[in-house]
Amino acid sequence: MTAALIWHRLPDADTAAAACQAHPQAAWVVLCDEPAAATGYLKTDHPGFHFIQSCAAGAANYLPATDNPYRRDLWLLPAQEAARLSAYGFHPLHWQDGSQQEQHIEPRPPWLQAAPLLPAEHIVVVGAGIAGAATAYALARRGVQVTVLEQAAPAQAASGNHQGLLYAKISPHPTAQTRLLLAAYGFSLRLLAATLDPAHWQACGVLHLNHNAAEGKRNAALAAQTANRHLYYPVSAEQAAALAGTDLNGLDGLLWPQGAWIHPPAWVAALLAHPNIRLLPAHRLESVHHNGRLWQLACATANGRHNLEAGHLVFCTGADALPQGIAPFPLHAIRGQTSLAAVGEHSPPLRCALSGDSYVAPAYRGRHCFGASFVPHDRNQTWRPQEDQTNRQALAALAPELHRSLGDTLPGHTALRADCHDHLPAVGPLGDYAAMQTCYAKLAADRRYPFRTPCPYLPGVFLNTAHGSRGLATAPLCGELIAAQILGLPLPLPPDLAAALAPNRVLARRISLSKSTS
Repeated sequence: MTAALIWHRLPDADTAAAACQAHPQAAWVVLCDEPAAATGYLKTDHPGFHFIQSCAAGAANYLPATDNPYRRDLWLLPAQEAARLSAYGFHPLHWQDGSQQEQHIEPRPPWLQAAPLLPAEHIVVVGAGIAGAATAYALARRGVQVTVLEQAAPAQAASGNHQGLLYAKISPHPTAQTRLLLAAYGFSLRLLAATLDPAHWQACGVLHLNHNAAEGKRNAALAAQTANRHLYYPVSAEQAAALAGTDLNGLDGLLWPQGAWIHPPAWVAALLAHPNIRLLPAHRLESVHHNGRLWQLACATANGRHNLEAGHLVFCTGADALPQGIAPFPLHAIRGQTSLAAVGEHSPPLRCALSGDSYVAPAYRGRHCFGASFVPHDRNQTWRPQEDQTNRQALAALAPELHRSLGDTLPGHTALRADCHDHLPAVGPLGDYAAMQTCYAKLAADRRYPFRTPCPYLPGVFLNTAHGSRGLATAPLCGELIAAQILGLPLPLPPDLAAALAPNRVLARRISLSKSTS
């Protein structure tokens, strides 16, 4: 447990100094429904103001000590979270300006409860895309030695696009996905600023255009919500064209002014450069076996087999299957192909990124990246001319002037996105599926059966996967969630949301849909 100083707005410097002197190891928790109200005495030129500006109202905002000017781990939480701070992992609670009685929380099914803590002596992360790199970084910055295994080279799969966009395509309703995206969007923005050279990303803003009636209706509902106007707001067709610097077919939309384009391979490389991370490329994990104390890993390399040991395994392998020794985990694979085109001699200088039925970013290294195709249940990763043509047509509908000015398209990048049945990522400790089938067989007949048997977790095995096309936003914060769960630290997300992401929800659903009634 971690002690916490609880405020209702950020304190002035003298008050903060006195409280920190009395509780030198405590985290800060600020309970406030709107970030602007939490800033209290802060002026726009105060170093803390910039960090608060990327926080979302109505969401959990986690700001690590390394990435904020207060040098204290800081949680900016909705006021309603006051009643369950202990469930985050905070104890004792040192209330600084009032207090609130904690509420009783109904226990969750055992497969959604925390896994037993094990000593974090050596951790192996499998997969070197954005999820793997962010998870390794979250652990490494806390002093943990991490080995990252990658079967090819870093950022070659879903994180290998020339450019990707960072913004949050959310619902006007507080769904689990919307709550996750709002919390994760600001976290990724802050992490970008702290870790990646500005040559490889740009906070140019992302303009999400109303390319059909459904998007127009959703964006109109979002525009009517004023609490997060610092994160997104509506723009007219004329304003949109002026912001983009090019014709947008008369489309209006929703502007995310802090949104960014990123060169994902550069971000992955920056995160993996931490001195506590050892990268082993061209290491294909073939099998794992637990000897009762540690995991034994067998990897195929160009020089033969390489064996390793680890106390914890974190699989960040996207649509790739888990290795022999770990039960199959059902994921949906979605093929995606992006296109590239050189900036034409008369190309309008695109001033912000555009998103609609497709996306396009301002030029990076003389090329525009646009697309991407979306083909469910297709694991073929061969480049297809017809999908390139589809990308061109989608760009023409979005930005016709830019489309006409570009030269021939070049083969872009093709990869598989992974998704769960409910479109939420799978993040957290993983159960032993065979043992769960025995323990929870009654799920097939009664999904509400009151199980009391503790979940048979695979010792020290975690997942951070199934981010779909949202990985640049969601994977980094989910890496922080994994680090907190492994090390027994306060959660960076509300406990109910962390439970909603738990991989065992997928396994429990699989059992409940089975025909067994034993």
